[in-house]
Amino acid sequence: MTTSSRTILFAGGGSGGHIYPNLAVLERLREADPAVSAHLLVSNRPVDEQIVHKEQLPFTALPALPLVMKPKPLWAFYQAYKQSEQVTLDIIAKTNASAMVATGGFVSGPAVSAAHKADIPVALLNLDAVPGRANRFAAKKATEAFTTYSTPQLARAQRIGMPLRRSVIGALKPEKARWDLGLRPDLDTILVFAGSQGSTSINAMMMELCTRAQHRKALESWQIIHLTGPNEQAQVQQAYDDAGVRGMAHSFCHKMGAVWSAATIAIGRAGAGSVAEAWANAVPTIFIPYPYHKDQHQRLNAQPLVSSGAALLHRDLVDPIENVNQIAGPLKALLANEHRLEKMRQIMRDTCPPDGASVVADWLTTMTGVGFARKIGAGGR
Repeated sequence: MTTSSRTILFAGGGSGGHIYPNLAVLERLREADPAVSAHLLVSNRPVDEQIVHKEQLPFTALPALPLVMKPKPLWAFYQAYKQSEQVTLDIIAKTNASAMVATGGFVSGPAVSAAHKADIPVALLNLDAVPGRANRFAAKKATEAFTTYSTPQLARAQRIGMPLRRSVIGALKPEKARWDLGLRPDLDTILVFAGSQGSTSINAMMMELCTRAQHRKALESWQIIHLTGPNEQAQVQQAYDDAGVRGMAHSFCHKMGAVWSAATIAIGRAGAGSVAEAWANAVPTIFIPYPYHKDQHQRLNAQPLVSSGAALLHRDLVDPIENVNQIAGPLKALLANEHRLEKMRQIMRDTCPPDGASVVADWLTTMTGVGFARKIGAGGR
């Protein structure tokens, strides 16, 4: 098999949700050709560096900033945009890059613009149900656009499943996964995920839940694994310990396949990646979308599962007491109804979209022509 001497650039950052789909595409490419090289273009937020260091991949943190429509921030955005564009042009030249994959967000805008100027193929991956400004802009300069949700704003984009790394697809029996994570193997498990940047309101909701005797009683035959994000792990763990609730809080976990295997149900945000992981692992979920997005795209991300009966959706009321008041009843009902949970799981299994990472990897193979021929059996989930 021919090997590549060139590099694929992967642009996207600011959260794990923009980085992990790129890693999934790279994974599929390397299954076909281990010699494929990659360079990641991410933001300068700490979470980005944490993720790429773990993957041991070369990367550049671009100075790009989110767009804020006010005079001084707008000027800062423009300066950072132009700087990021020039840095990307330099990297394209230095690495002899043959293509770029961009997953949207403020990092992707200047990166795609640079790739367009350098005349290398660009695949844009729109991950959310509502394309943001950066994606709508980047789609005009991309060679090909892919989207995980049908949207009239990207009418010509090819519909694909969310690109997921194989490591987030649970392959273990629940009991084995729980044992490996330090949980009791015999107890049903609630996964609480607050996103890679954390969620103060979800963390506070779970801490408030533990203060109420009637809810603690409902949890007596359950245990919790809670991914808090970077800032509140200690407080959440202390709350579980003080309440006598079986709970294990982590700021972050790299064993997401085991986490999903261990989970009986889940509670968390509705980022596109989180929705796709819950769907692919058939874990019934109560989604609580981030409340401050103007376009409410997280709510729309979860809607296909909610409409099919495979998930529940609740607004984030921000106040922990109000959040507990609205979620406690539906949560207790799920905990007590195994028949309903199994029905939700089956809906997820029957409707899960096919793997999108392989589709994008195949497109790169065709566009670059540098020997990324897929091995038999390498593609798909």
